[in-house]
Amino acid sequence: MSENAKRSIPWRRALRSAGIGIDAVLAVAATIIIIDPGLVGITEYGVLRAMFGPRHHDRMATTTKSNIPKGAPLGGPFTLTNQFGQTVTAASYRGKWMLVYFGYSHCPDECPLTLEKMTIMMNALGPIAKHVAPIFITIDPARDKPPVLKKYLSKFGPDLIGLTGTSAEIAKVAHEYAVYYDANQHEKSGTSVIGHSTFIYLMSPDGKFDNLFPVNITVPQLVQVVRKAVADG
Repeated sequence: MSENAKRSIPWRRALRSAGIGIDAVLAVAATIIIIDPGLVGITEYGVLRAMFGPRHHDRMATTTKSNIPKGAPLGGPFTLTNQFGQTVTAASYRGKWMLVYFGYSHCPDECPLTLEKMTIMMNALGPIAKHVAPIFITIDPARDKPPVLKKYLSKFGPDLIGLTGTSAEIAKVAHEYAVYYDANQHEKSGTSVIGHSTFIYLMSPDGKFDNLFPVNITVPQLVQVVRKAVADG
């Protein structure tokens, strides 16, 4: 089978044919990561490795270019609620490049830093920012109701779009994007920390996967790659 043919097989079907369920992969990966990633050598890249195989020294993304092919089956339809209480769907952002990040408002580190990067990026893009939808999807819907997201995101600026929903709705969209998170961790530990993956997804104007960035991407790099994506159409 050619490499292109191999890539055309949906990852969920490929996992099923190998006797592996995606829900099991996500659950096991999240559990191991939360316990201690160093013990078994698994990081947040583990779930995506299971889907697409080990590449680039076992890392699924360089700083500005993912090793996952464009058009890969990541992302999908959703129906959620924005920070203004309005119901939106994935189709609401067709025609724009969606920059999607999953996190939660009580996150003490990566989430606010990433949202700050996205905010600075939008300012730096100038007029072409109108072609970009920077989206923050909470993985803590129990606490991140629309008013909470509205207040939280207002600290960063007017461009960020916050999305929440029911636990089932959030679980569905996280499943589509292969995002791992442990919604019960803060309850078990007594803290507000929720383990979750930290990739930034770039989705094309037709809603298909285009690129994937690690959380340590810099603002200039993010500006450069998004500007190029918009220019190339």
